[in-house]
Amino acid sequence: MRIESAVRIQAVRIAVTIGAVVAAPVLLFAGASLRRRMLSRYYRKGGPGLVSKEDGWVSAGYFLVTNAVVRALCRPSEYALGRLRPA
Repeated sequence: MRIESAVRIQAVRIAVTIGAVVAAPVLLFAGASLRRRMLSRYYRKGGPGLVSKEDGWVSAGYFLVTNAVVRALCRPSEYALGRLRPA
């Protein structure tokens, strides 16, 4: 998404928050694995990246990673997954 208008960015932030609330049951049980898979896609070597300041665009995945509601809904499954995995 091009960073041309602050209104579009706010609209995406609101849409991500509403989507997280709608998908809350899924995120509570499988949020950790979904979030880790998405992060590994963006941060792997040669991945598309979340933000490109040179080109003036930001990925919608950036708003998923930085959203506090998504992070809070994924926390219970991350905790459970951490308890199940041996240290």
